[in-house]
Amino acid sequence: MGINVISLFNGINCGRVALERAGIEVDKYYSSEINEDSIAVTTENYPDTIHIGDIEEIIKVGETNYVNESFLKGLPKIDLLIGGSPCQGISRSKSFRENLKDPRSRLFYNYVALKNWLIDNNNPELRFMLENVKPNNETKEIMDSAINAKSTMVNSALFSAQRRPRLFWTNFEIPTLPDKESSLCIKDIEYEHEYEVKEVADEYMSTIRFGKNCMSYDTSGKGYYSQANRAYYPNGKMCTIPKSRTKSKCNIHMSDNKFRRPHPIEIERLQGLPDNYTSIIKSHDTRMGLVGDGWNVDTVAHILKGIK
Repeated sequence: MGINVISLFNGINCGRVALERAGIEVDKYYSSEINEDSIAVTTENYPDTIHIGDIEEIIKVGETNYVNESFLKGLPKIDLLIGGSPCQGISRSKSFRENLKDPRSRLFYNYVALKNWLIDNNNPELRFMLENVKPNNETKEIMDSAINAKSTMVNSALFSAQRRPRLFWTNFEIPTLPDKESSLCIKDIEYEHEYEVKEVADEYMSTIRFGKNCMSYDTSGKGYYSQANRAYYPNGKMCTIPKSRTKSKCNIHMSDNKFRRPHPIEIERLQGLPDNYTSIIKSHDTRMGLVGDGWNVDTVAHILKGIK
């Protein structure tokens, strides 16, 4: 009675959580993912997920084009294709990025190829949603043209205690977005647990700055004020949860020069996930990285309501 979904680069199944939260019933949910920890989290929370492996074993674009026709023709009617292709190649956070020439970016074209195949051979009324970071303008125009849709910028600060601006490409109308940020802030997602209070070392005390969103200090001696040297105020929003070094980049300010590291449950709450959603993974660092690599659930749930 529900819809059939294919999720590429599925991660820890945030798309399934978002569909559930949007009140959209799912019949079959196909997940393409190769990270074993992500697959373990997905299987633990949604054991009915149908794992289909590496997208490049199904459809591939590049020097050697490949389409697994026998697999694709065996699918039921697919109603929704979702995914967030790897962003490392097109992120503007580093000036040396190769954009769509980066080998990791070819997966964007695999998504587009599968979208086109499904529309031509499976369901001409297929709905799709692709998420990614904002690239430079030239790359964005190429992506808009390739996927045949204009992107919409949505910041998860509208729905959560986290600032997370992302582009979404859809062929359905996104419901009207809130006109102001959510009142949720870091203190609303705090989890009571034992933690170590850290202090900025005396040698860096003179570099401390108290900005609008965070306390920061410089350990480089060059004025870099890196993300790992910031602590965000409890009555404000958290930064975008990163995939790498999550624990050291999402510090929570305590007072003066004091701060603490986040707990995995707090990172889950910032993404709108249930408490202990990733607890099958024992390493706290790994858990937080997996969550950072996922979607903000309430943001995506709002967008997916548009498919109704």
